[in-house]
Amino acid sequence: MVTRIGHIALNVADLDQAVDFQQQVIGMVEVQRENRASYLTCNDRHHELILVENAGNRGYDHLAMEVADAATLERALRALPAAGGTLLGAIYDGEPGIDRALKVRSPGGHVYKLFCGMETVDVELPADRPTHFEHVSCKVARHGPEEKFLTALGFSNSDRMGFLASWWHCGEDHHGLALTRAPRSELSHYAYAWSDLNALGRVADRLKGARGRKCIWGPSRHGPGNNLFLYFHDEDGAMIECCAELAQMTRDAYQPQTWSMAPGTINQWGGPPPPRFLLTGYPIATPTSGRPTWAAAPGRTPAIPG
Repeated sequence: MVTRIGHIALNVADLDQAVDFQQQVIGMVEVQRENRASYLTCNDRHHELILVENAGNRGYDHLAMEVADAATLERALRALPAAGGTLLGAIYDGEPGIDRALKVRSPGGHVYKLFCGMETVDVELPADRPTHFEHVSCKVARHGPEEKFLTALGFSNSDRMGFLASWWHCGEDHHGLALTRAPRSELSHYAYAWSDLNALGRVADRLKGARGRKCIWGPSRHGPGNNLFLYFHDEDGAMIECCAELAQMTRDAYQPQTWSMAPGTINQWGGPPPPRFLLTGYPIATPTSGRPTWAAAPGRTPAIPG
C-alpha cells in the first residue's frame, strides 16, 4: 500500500523562526506559504516538510506516507479500520502539492496521512542539503496493535531490539518508521538523509554557528540500520536525526535480525543514549478530520465527497 515515506507536518510557535532554522541549519528551501503553513523541500518534490503556525496546539499534525494512486486510497478507506485504524474524515483534495489524501489514527494514537500525486518543483537548492526526508520514530506503549497496523499499511519488519524497539520499511531504506516502547504515544524524532559523515559535521557546525547550540547525541553509528547519526532539537523542541549510510533492504544486502537490548546495540562507537535523547518527545497535536483549514490550495476544490 505505502510506497515511500512522504513528509511530516509540525505545529510551531513562530512560523518565520521555524522556517529560518530549517533553512539555515538543515538547508531546506521554502516552496510555498499559504494560510499560516510553509511547505519546504530539499529536492524536486513539492515538499518534504510542512510547518504550521499553531502555538495553541503544540505537537506534530501528521506523518505523511505516499501511495500509488487514488484507487489505493479507496482501498485504504475500507481496509484500515479492520486493522485497528480510526478514519479521520473522508478522502479530500485541495491541499498544496498533492492530489488527494486520507487521514487515519493508528491504534496507538499516531496520525498518518496517506496521499498520492506529489507535484514536482524546479527551485534553486543549496549545495549542502539533505537528499530526502528519511524516516520518523514513534513512541508507543503497545507495539503489537501498532505493528499490525503498519503491516496493513504495507510495511515489513527490518530489525528488532528485544521488546524495546522495532524498525519497519516500505521501500529500500532500512526503515521509514521505527517504534520505541514508552509510557505514552509521542514523536521521538524525524530524520533527514545525508550523503556522508562530513555532511553531518557541517550540520553540527551550522547548529553551533547559527544558533549557538550543541547536539544532543552523536555523531556515531547505530547497529540496526548501520547508519551514522546525529541528533539535536529543532526550533520548537522536536528532535531531528541526521542520517547517512542507512542500510538498504535490497535482495541479499541486509538480513533482518533481533538485536540485544544492551546499550551498545544503538551506539556502536560509544556509550548509552543520554537522558535528553531518551526523554525528548514531541506530542501528537489534537487531530482534525479531513483537510485542515490551513491546507487549502488556491483554486482547488474543497473536498471530494466521501
